[in-house]
Amino acid sequence: MGIVASFPEGDMSNATPSPARPQLTWEEPVEVAILETGPENLSRRIQDAQDAIMDEIEDSFQTASSSERQSLVNAMNAVRELRRVSGNPG
Repeated sequence: MGIVASFPEGDMSNATPSPARPQLTWEEPVEVAILETGPENLSRRIQDAQDAIMDEIEDSFQTASSSERQSLVNAMNAVRELRRVSGNPG
């Protein structure tokens, strides 16, 4: 069930717009893949995570800080290991 805002009868003068949903980051598909428990979905989740990491590398690897680059490398290694131990060919 979602959150429902209530306002006094017809008065929305003090209503503030909700912030736009932020764009998904590369970390989110990685987390989803790591937490996936259904074997039927795992291969797709792993591929989504690898795609998101590669997109981020292509978009910002040259401008990323050293720690950001290392995070991307670590995430890719973790997803590759997940693929290996799960038996999903990649």
